[in-house]
Amino acid sequence: MRAGFIGAGKVGFSLGKYLKENGVEITGYFSKSPESAADFTNTKLYKSIENILSDSDTLFITVPDGQISKVWDYMKNLDIKNKNICHCSGSISSTAFFIL
Repeated sequence: MRAGFIGAGKVGFSLGKYLKENGVEITGYFSKSPESAADFTNTKLYKSIENILSDSDTLFITVPDGQISKVWDYMKNLDIKNKNICHCSGSISSTAFFIL
């Protein structure tokens, strides 16, 4: 698995660090403040969702709950075929991703 993160808050930091320490290849982070997450996990900073999507087979959306729909509305128009898309919200159902 080559996992990338959109959003670099506490969840993205922690999950990325955990996965990396347990043998998962972390491609990097795309975020409003990516420097600290990339430093924390010693991974790449991405300047666009398209680039991190291209380099990753799994994307974790770890933005605040209120931003998940906005990110998904953008991503669903990209080439996401054969990509695993995960979100880490406790309040939003994954069915939001089935509305294309």
